[in-house]
Amino acid sequence: MIGYYKKFQKQSRLLRSRVNEGVVFLRRFVGAPRQVGSVMPSSPYLTRAMMDKIEWSQVQGIAELGAGTGVFTRAIVKKLKQGGHLLVFEIDPTLKAMIEAEHPGIAVYGDARELPQIMRNRNIRQLDCVVSSLPFAVLPPRMTAAILDAIDKTLKPGGKLVAYQYSKHMRPYFEKRFARVKISFVLRNVPPAFVYECTKA
Repeated sequence: MIGYYKKFQKQSRLLRSRVNEGVVFLRRFVGAPRQVGSVMPSSPYLTRAMMDKIEWSQVQGIAELGAGTGVFTRAIVKKLKQGGHLLVFEIDPTLKAMIEAEHPGIAVYGDARELPQIMRNRNIRQLDCVVSSLPFAVLPPRMTAAILDAIDKTLKPGGKLVAYQYSKHMRPYFEKRFARVKISFVLRNVPPAFVYECTKA
């Protein structure tokens, strides 16, 4: 009975936490829809679909762009092997503060275009993978191009960009820059999402 009660308490805390995240995310979306890009944090199904595209045994360096409330950040922290490098980017100050509070050992940066410079400052030569939640389709074209340039400069040969979008708008842009692009669809998300697995030549 005590064990069941503790499990119930844990589940209740988790549910309250997720509801609070959803409320914060919605408020930030209403305030800056181009910056946040979605009305809800990513679902567990989308999280699993994104994480399953990554060969974790080979990952030493990874960057997360557009971390939001930290849904993917939590999954990455659990899967990244000890000694690996994680660079997290979130430009919204409220969401950034939430991630820093939950992960005090992780530095959260602002502008994803500064990824190459930050890597130089941290003495990180290349990344094995970039995970992106950025709403490329609604960002200004120059910003999207600059972020993709930053990703291209920092990914190792054979490295991956794993990104989700709500349409196939970005497919030709990814196909111009990457040797191989695979797309899968996650229905159980609000809204449903396309997952892009882009491999550098």
